[in-house]
Amino acid sequence: ASAPASTSERSESKSSSSREIMAAMATCDTLIWQTFASVLIPGGTINIIVRASRFAMLRATMLPVSAQKWIPTISGLGSIPFIVHPIDDFVDYAMDNSIRKWLKK
Repeated sequence: ASAPASTSERSESKSSSSREIMAAMATCDTLIWQTFASVLIPGGTINIIVRASRFAMLRATMLPVSAQKWIPTISGLGSIPFIVHPIDDFVDYAMDNSIRKWLKK
């Protein structure tokens, strides 16, 4: 049988376990944030912008067909710089008031 662990060995074990838990929580927070702020919400927002542009192009009979084809894509790509910060701020706010409160407990 081995000798009982000293107090310092037990505190090191708790400290290591605590660090692992904190790292796992930070990883979960990052994964959730990235999923919403970088994938789901921007993808959905850009899709809506492109669909609205496409709908508008169906009624824009005075434009050449090539413009009707490319304007929705250009509008989706062009919207990216304008949607990034509002989405990031929204996801931060939503997570601060939901999942992050739970993770801090």
